[in-house]
Amino acid sequence: MNKKIQIVLTSVSLLSMIGCDFDVPDRTKITQISETIEESKANGVFLAEYRPNRELIKKAWAEIHWVYDTLGNIKKQRGHELYIEAKDSIGLSDSWSECEQGDTSNGNVGVKGKYLTYELTEEELSKDTLIYYIYGGKKRKCMGELLLIKKK
Repeated sequence: MNKKIQIVLTSVSLLSMIGCDFDVPDRTKITQISETIEESKANGVFLAEYRPNRELIKKAWAEIHWVYDTLGNIKKQRGHELYIEAKDSIGLSDSWSECEQGDTSNGNVGVKGKYLTYELTEEELSKDTLIYYIYGGKKRKCMGELLLIKKK
């Protein structure tokens, strides 16, 4: 009797693991982030690369929101996201007064927690220069203006 129970439990366990696809993560309906500018270009979602005026920022680029469909293909979504890789934990504000109050609508998120994200409008994306104010660093205060200049 014990051997039959053991066989049944083992069979049920194996069937549930195979049937539930534990080894294949479902990547659908989750907004994806390209880890590099090169990956963004390869995925066909790259929009623009930006050059920062501060050494605190390593890289900055914009891409289209995207997800995997059920077949594993990339499906572009609406909206544009700016990704900024910073050397320190920072936030961005649209105005100096928001920055001084520590009012930032974002933080380091994304791939391995190293990208700051900022949603861009069509109007912002069309501009050659984006202006934000940096909050954070070791002193947790407004550190000044950040200019992102679109590379051509």
